[in-house]
Amino acid sequence: MSRGTPPSRGRKSAPAPKPQPAPTMLAADDDDGRDALALSASENADLCAGCTRCCDTVSIEIDAPRSAWEYDQWVWVLHHRSLEVYVEKPERWFLHIETRCNMLNDQGRCSIHGQHPILCREYDPRVCERRLPLLDIVAWFKDATELETWLAAKRPAHWKRLVQWRKAKIREGEKAARASKRVRLPAAALVQIAEAGSASHEPATHLPERKVARKRR
Repeated sequence: MSRGTPPSRGRKSAPAPKPQPAPTMLAADDDDGRDALALSASENADLCAGCTRCCDTVSIEIDAPRSAWEYDQWVWVLHHRSLEVYVEKPERWFLHIETRCNMLNDQGRCSIHGQHPILCREYDPRVCERRLPLLDIVAWFKDATELETWLAAKRPAHWKRLVQWRKAKIREGEKAARASKRVRLPAAALVQIAEAGSASHEPATHLPERKVARKRR
């Protein structure tokens, strides 16, 4: 036996401390009852790690269209790039814009965190679309054709009014064009050119008198 320190008898040695687990990232089901504003900067950073989706888009609620001209207006909007429209239950319409926030840095982090808008602070990354499906969305239109197809299938009465309104507007335009042709006057009646040396009438168009400077002798 070696001459080292003999083991103590009748006394148990204290167990070695167990290693503490590393802090884990908050999950979507970690409902601790806190408001989104109560999340710390580090918690937000962990929840949003590797994702900038909410900073790459803007959604603005719009009035739900009902009349024909309102539907036609959104058809026109959807002919433009980076603009989309979606509908949530029960009847909430949104204009969706694909555009990246200028305040994101090269690492995909907010460069003004701490001074960022309240709207950003109130957005809860624990229940964002990255973690939970968007169950309230009933329709999403990426272009005008998708809106018109959906309208014809899901709201045929509204689609019928839109088609009739478009035809009526086209007829109005054609009628106005025909009327303008009937009242059009010949060019000779619009502009009268006086003959040289004729004083029988005033010309229809009056040009300013041109003064010719006389040369001094």
